[in-house]
Amino acid sequence: MNTNSMTDRDLLEFTRWRDKRLARRRRQHFSESVNTHELNLVAMMDMMTILLVFLLKSYSVSAISIPVGGEMRIPMSSHLINPTEAVKLTITKVGSAEAVIAVDEDTVVKLTPEMMGKIEGQTKARKFLIPELHKALQAKAAKVKAMSQAQAKANAQGETVTFDRKVMVLADKDTPYWLVTAVLYTSAEAEFDQYQLVALRNQQ
Repeated sequence: MNTNSMTDRDLLEFTRWRDKRLARRRRQHFSESVNTHELNLVAMMDMMTILLVFLLKSYSVSAISIPVGGEMRIPMSSHLINPTEAVKLTITKVGSAEAVIAVDEDTVVKLTPEMMGKIEGQTKARKFLIPELHKALQAKAAKVKAMSQAQAKANAQGETVTFDRKVMVLADKDTPYWLVTAVLYTSAEAEFDQYQLVALRNQQ
């Protein structure tokens, strides 16, 4: 009787010990599994930074944004050549309250009715230079040249800055021809004589 009682007690203790051991193993295995599959945030941040730099470097200028205020409708074209990176020269919709000529993101000429009349009168007299635009483009050219010279002296590695005399013209489809002519003439006088007129593809 006592022997059977001791055997039952031993069996019960053994069962409890076995259950505790199995539970401990399960907890340890679960903990190791969680630690193994948890995300390494530092590595993920490095990866996202690399992706961001890659996307910025490979961003195509075919998806051009208008950096200045004002309504604007780009003319359509069936031409399939993408514009290359260049100084951006923008002419927003003439006749609107916010009509301007801008170099990159800086407004240099506000196309008020008075200014439009002045430029038109000058073009009729065969005087195509727009002084404010000419000054801004000369400053831009000087800045690019200075950067190129400083980089050459330092023998910098990687991408070099060169003054390629290129300007990218974004103009509203209703911009008067005489205004476009004056803008291109002024650009050429400021050493930007390689220009490209931007248009949207028909399928866009």
